[in-house]
Amino acid sequence: MANYNYDESGITFKIFAFTILAVFVIPSTIIMSLKGDAYLYQHPLINLYIRFILAKAKSKGEPTTLKLRTKKIESSSKWTSTKFRLLLVGWVLLSILGASLRNIEIKNEATWDPYEILGIDNGSDMTVIKRAYRKLSLKYHPDKVKDTNKEEAEKVFIEINRAHKTLTDDTARENYEKYGNPDGLLSRTMGIALPKFIVEAHASPFVMALYGLIIGFILPYYVGRWWYSSSRYTKDNILNPTMISFFKNIREPISQRNLIDLLCSAEEFNSGDIAFKSTQLVALKDLEDKVQAASQAFGLEYFERSDKFLSDSTWKAKVLMYAHFYRVDVDDDVLLEHQQYIIEKSIHLTHRGLIQISSAQGWAGCTTLLIYIMQMLVQGVHEHAAPLSQLPYLKYSDYLQLATKYNLYGVHQAKLLEPEKKKEIFSDFNGDVEEMVSAVNSYPQIQITHSVISVIGDSVITPFSIATLIIKIKVSNPTSKPKDFHPNAKLAISKLDSLDETNPGQIEEVYNIITKIKPTSEETPEAISPYLAAKKTSNWWFILSNPLNSRNVIPPMLISDLVTEKIFTVQFQAPQSPGTYDFLINVLSDSYVGCDQYRHIKMVVVDPSTLPPEPEIDDDISEPEESSLAAQLAEARGKAPGKGSRDDFDSSDED
Repeated sequence: MANYNYDESGITFKIFAFTILAVFVIPSTIIMSLKGDAYLYQHPLINLYIRFILAKAKSKGEPTTLKLRTKKIESSSKWTSTKFRLLLVGWVLLSILGASLRNIEIKNEATWDPYEILGIDNGSDMTVIKRAYRKLSLKYHPDKVKDTNKEEAEKVFIEINRAHKTLTDDTARENYEKYGNPDGLLSRTMGIALPKFIVEAHASPFVMALYGLIIGFILPYYVGRWWYSSSRYTKDNILNPTMISFFKNIREPISQRNLIDLLCSAEEFNSGDIAFKSTQLVALKDLEDKVQAASQAFGLEYFERSDKFLSDSTWKAKVLMYAHFYRVDVDDDVLLEHQQYIIEKSIHLTHRGLIQISSAQGWAGCTTLLIYIMQMLVQGVHEHAAPLSQLPYLKYSDYLQLATKYNLYGVHQAKLLEPEKKKEIFSDFNGDVEEMVSAVNSYPQIQITHSVISVIGDSVITPFSIATLIIKIKVSNPTSKPKDFHPNAKLAISKLDSLDETNPGQIEEVYNIITKIKPTSEETPEAISPYLAAKKTSNWWFILSNPLNSRNVIPPMLISDLVTEKIFTVQFQAPQSPGTYDFLINVLSDSYVGCDQYRHIKMVVVDPSTLPPEPEIDDDISEPEESSLAAQLAEARGKAPGKGSRDDFDSSDED
């Protein structure tokens, strides 16, 4: 039977509280430290001009729309966040508890050991036990000591007798070996690490009130809050009203401007602090005038309010989004923060919302436009901007100078220039020349190196057969780390490079190797996006479509592990009618403008009736010739060498 004692001194409760607090505080601190400012910085090339570009622009009196995440660092720094404050309180409490426990001595109850009392080794035999007992009895017997030490000698003598009895009496010794004492099983005292005052009568109302507060209010509140929040969102963390609106209003064909209007109508921009407020009207009107002037200066479609989505929050989101596209400075600090949120959220809404719906419908044109919108959001460019406009420090107006003076039109064209020529060209602009050259050299270049369509195991493609497309993609990017290929991937690439596309056996061999390639955890490099105030990895979309009807042949694939090379297969059903079909392969970047690649590939579907007949396989058992051994044996059994009747195979009991 056990007795329960509460903590009278509060020591064990402090130890308990210190341990529980440390379990939460220390791991949380480590996680927060590891995250650090990693999400605040982009590509290593951008880290350098994060420190200098704003200072340079201000010193020259030039406006700049480069985000560089500086506003995000100032406004939502981790050191002023609620999490940091809670961690700070936790460390203060941890320090106070640690200081109070530092000088506390915890007394443990000594284990009763009869061998130790008699001064002998464990497991000593009876002779040694009796000899030690006699020796100690003579020394500590109350009649043998002085009166001043008699009381203490009596205590020692009692323990000596008890130890002797324990080791010499069979019952007592058995109890000691089982329970640790010669008297058998005794009641135990269990300590509870709670102060005693918590369970005392005068404290019970407060304890019950605390229980009621936690169980009756706090717990239901947070559970309900979590449930309400989770029920409002899809599994991709998009509000349900937003997805409903997207599904109802997206269509094919549709213009890019209408897709942007639909994106700006998201419910995420009509709730919380992001929603339109009347105090922002004047600043938004001024910004709208600047956006309209910029659209006219670029010769683009005149900017105006959507005639379908009429809410003020949609108008606000559209103004801020086009200010991002046209690189119009947002002077209001609050609107600038809202613009950053809208741009970052729009990338997520486009990827996880609109593209998912368009892909499910099989719309190739709409999906392609949405990927172009993602490029515009990441790079902060309008739909007709030149790819060179992605470079840091380069304004829209600078592109005309590059085109007329240097005949320079694209990023990949600039990459082919000699290093000194690049420095000469970019020195004409107000920017860090080395950074601009490094940025040019770091833009990726995609190539579709191989594409083969075949029916595995067959030399031709027939109607309704399952065709397999084997494709190899290569990206050139100096910032990419060499990929550690799976052995099967290396073998497949080697076989594909020397593949004879007319040999179905070789195609099947390559296909079988590709199917054995295990998925990798490689991540593509971070996108160089000086006008985006968020981290963005550089991914690619693979789209196989029929250009005649602008329909996807297969759902678009997001490639998130393309570092240097990738080889993969896709399967689809061949058309129902014989003929030659043209398919379009698109590999689109979700981060860069002007890095996309496409290739046409033809598939010849053959009418099965025009194929030569397959050779018949004779599976009949040939009759033995008359001169063969089988014929002679048959004749010996009284059977003709010819083909026997059914009765020849029946068994009989007659002799």
